[in-house]
Amino acid sequence: MRNSAELYLQTLQKHFAQAPQWFSSGLSHPVTPFVPATGAALTTYQGGQYTAFQRWFHFKEAFSPEFVSAAIASLGYRPSHVIDPFGGSGTSAITSQLLSINATTVEVNPFLADVIKAKLSPLTGEKLLSAAIDFQAQLQDTPADLARLAHLPATFIEDEGKDRWIFPRDVARRLAQYLTCIDAIEDIDVQRFFRIVLGAVLVDCSNVYVNGKGRRYRGAWRLNQPVPEKLDLHFGQQFNTSFEDVMRFEQRPRSRVTVINGDSRTALQEVQEKADLVVFSPPYPNSFDYTDIYNVELWVLGYIESSRDNLTLRNKTLRSHVQVRRSYEGPKGKSKKLSSVLDLLGSRRDTLWDSTIPEMVGAYFHDLELVLEQSQRLLESTGRVMMVVGDSRYANVRIEVATILAELAESMGFGRVTTREVRQMRASAQQGGSFQLAESIVELTL
Repeated sequence: MRNSAELYLQTLQKHFAQAPQWFSSGLSHPVTPFVPATGAALTTYQGGQYTAFQRWFHFKEAFSPEFVSAAIASLGYRPSHVIDPFGGSGTSAITSQLLSINATTVEVNPFLADVIKAKLSPLTGEKLLSAAIDFQAQLQDTPADLARLAHLPATFIEDEGKDRWIFPRDVARRLAQYLTCIDAIEDIDVQRFFRIVLGAVLVDCSNVYVNGKGRRYRGAWRLNQPVPEKLDLHFGQQFNTSFEDVMRFEQRPRSRVTVINGDSRTALQEVQEKADLVVFSPPYPNSFDYTDIYNVELWVLGYIESSRDNLTLRNKTLRSHVQVRRSYEGPKGKSKKLSSVLDLLGSRRDTLWDSTIPEMVGAYFHDLELVLEQSQRLLESTGRVMMVVGDSRYANVRIEVATILAELAESMGFGRVTTREVRQMRASAQQGGSFQLAESIVELTL
């Protein structure tokens, strides 16, 4: 049975509408309806912090449900399986689930993988409400043992002799109570839900904020430090926000969605089921290490417990940054544009803020080549790959990612390769700041 693009969009408009304020959550956000755009598909969803499921955790930029639905609709037939090798906020997975389409998503960050799993879990309002009552009762009687946070780096908790700290000592003690009570929840889906709720409010209840490539201390933070009551308030508000979405969508379709927490360069080898659509947006080659962006959540929630864990996770990420030293090798396929870029970067190595950037850029495309090889293996003959990619710039050398990937894809034997620019982005300060860089969609078929 064929399903029109209009039907897909209508379905998503229904499912992704702003959830009603059924509970006294203290939130009063204006309704942000899901309105299909005309013309170019929106690739990101900056208004997603007010939208069902998207508002479970704030992402600077995430796929818009519209883009995913447009990618699905572009096939011209109802797909049976969708793959997203870079899961992120889980928009591809939840959109597929709402449309009764099986999906597989890969996410290297264990915290983000759990965010996706929490959104997809078969939770019920009744189960969460019962768990919340028990949780609140236990919280009051749980010892505030800072040994629960003994694994945290020295900068995380206030103590004598420290110049800076992310959490005041009394807030850290309250966090220890929350974590102990969460660990005691036996139902894994419910436990994960509570952990994600806590993760969503950690930064807001700290002395730092996330900006650019990592965390920064707030202005006059010593005079305006958070207190345990703020943590309690924010946790309660976030719980109600996510609880509303669970209640509203209890009866949503339950297609089979697999979430793999792993390195997409290798994890896709585990997947054997063919896909009609492979849709993703990889990290851009802009030297951002996204493990830094989620550093607070990863450490406090126990996803990493040592510097070795942190290094291991960083080494599993795409080679889009130089924060850790790794081996570098270029792609096997041919790209004249990439060769030209690497020659230019090599000639300007002395002006680069890191001398290994030329090698990083080459390795970045080798990594994406590995993802494309697996995508090619898994793609149905009538299917397609759709990537959202962004350019970068170093020493006034523009890295035209879409063009390079198109050339590599042709070298790999993809049949039809098209690219189109969808928006302009501002470069980071390290890359010049004022330059405008293209974000593009690359579409591939066999």
